[in-house]
Amino acid sequence: MNNSEVSHEAIVQSVDGIDVTVKMTVSSACAACHAKGLCGVSESEEKLVVAKNFSAAQFATGEKVRVELRQTLAVKAVIICYLLPLVVLLVAFFLMYLVCSIEWLNVLAALSATALYFFFVWLFHEKIEKNVTFIVSKIPQI
Repeated sequence: MNNSEVSHEAIVQSVDGIDVTVKMTVSSACAACHAKGLCGVSESEEKLVVAKNFSAAQFATGEKVRVELRQTLAVKAVIICYLLPLVVLLVAFFLMYLVCSIEWLNVLAALSATALYFFFVWLFHEKIEKNVTFIVSKIPQI
């Protein structure tokens, strides 16, 4: 793995053509904290991810593998999920603020615009998913 990729270890669940379904354990940022046992906030959950590999037949169910995502795609996901909704929220709020002095109406309009943004993201999620591809590879044996 190089610095331009994000990777996780996973376990192969199934193989279908070039699609390899893997199960990853995704941890929150505080899962590695030394005080996680005291605060009880640390959490992790298992996720199923479909990754591509043109030689998928080389993988066996139950095998440990590495799942990688290019960092540029991770940045794109952060922009779509966090940065753009914030911009939509703030722009809608300040535009409404210029038009109307009723604060609750400004907040309602900003939240509605953000909800509409997420509706369009959901509407076009298949097109967005085509740009984000996980890659699965064998873990090198030492």
